[in-house]
Amino acid sequence: MGTLVSTVIVVAVTLVVVAAVFAGLNLALSRASQRWDDRLRPLIFVGPAVLFLGIALVIPAIRTIVLSFQGGSRGEQGWTLNNWTTALQSRNILDVSWERFGNIFTSRLFIAGVILVVLAVVVASFASGRAPVPSADQPEGSSRRRGFDFTSPGAVLLIGAGVIGVLMAVFSALRGAVINNLWWVVVVAGFSTVLGLAFAVLADRSRGENVAKSLIFMPMAISLVGAAVIWKYVYDTPGAGQAEGLLNVIWPGGPIDFIRGSAPGGTTIMPWNNLFIMAIMIWIQTGFAMVVLSAAVKAVPAELHEAARVDGANEAQVFWRVTLPQIAGTILVVVTTLTIIVLKIFDLVKATTNGQGGTDVLANVMYEGLRVGNFTQASTFATMILVLVLPVMYLNVRRTSREVRV
Repeated sequence: MGTLVSTVIVVAVTLVVVAAVFAGLNLALSRASQRWDDRLRPLIFVGPAVLFLGIALVIPAIRTIVLSFQGGSRGEQGWTLNNWTTALQSRNILDVSWERFGNIFTSRLFIAGVILVVLAVVVASFASGRAPVPSADQPEGSSRRRGFDFTSPGAVLLIGAGVIGVLMAVFSALRGAVINNLWWVVVVAGFSTVLGLAFAVLADRSRGENVAKSLIFMPMAISLVGAAVIWKYVYDTPGAGQAEGLLNVIWPGGPIDFIRGSAPGGTTIMPWNNLFIMAIMIWIQTGFAMVVLSAAVKAVPAELHEAARVDGANEAQVFWRVTLPQIAGTILVVVTTLTIIVLKIFDLVKATTNGQGGTDVLANVMYEGLRVGNFTQASTFATMILVLVLPVMYLNVRRTSREVRV
């Protein structure tokens, strides 16, 4: 009890001292000239936060990168590229042989994706229609085709479905933790955003909007480990200490033994393994996407909708031609945020399959390195995650800075 009281007193005294220092500095700056106030105020009030970030974030990140290029378990063997060459040559991390590349083009997912893209081109061609195009060598009132309209709803949906099909074919044929991380980005970020936008639009038009949004958002309140435990009861197959899961009750004999990552006959089915775990993440993150996109949809000026309806646009055209372009920036924020989240995914995979059955991700491999005390190996995988996350963070920061300047 005495330790607790002492801790509370120390924290309270520290807060009082910090508040008094900042109050004194603020008073001193208010009495200084405008020139010195403009120079010193950002340094005094933002400087401590920048210093803390440097100590707690930047320095450890640099140390992690340095360790990834050193040998031994703690970097005691000097500079080397062994960690990187070993990691990139490991089939558990990156398996992209020419044989696997060849399997992409014979995959039914790839063929279906290409067919959908071709159909999108056809739909875009018909959607462009014919419009009056005045020119010097044509009589007034004549028309010719305008080309392709890839902004039409049908073309957008077909292109999206086709691209997803092709990417899923790529990720199904290739193997490794790096490929799995990229697969998570495409499936989870893509489907969570699309479903979140659909729910945002539909919930805004329903009478029980608050109830519907609360139910959809509720999974966000569950930890990823808790969600994994819940969904394992859905995916489990009968075995030692396991009851039959809901999925296997509905789908007897079912596609996968989720715990061991194999079909009932013992054959590993790699695409299903990952997709079932991704479904849990989509279930959780759709609520986040819905809340953010719902706010963006409500912020679209009603005058734009009314003007479009006056011009003869139906509800679908209003959504595709007015609402969607207006919320494009928010969609980008949602996608990049989800991308960063899933690139660092760890606990959901750890609590479900522990990386078995072709479901391993970089964070889980990094954890295994830390668990056995191999810090240089773990730093290599941490640096890989950093390399994947940094471009997405850069896009977010650049876009935010541009909005602030505007």
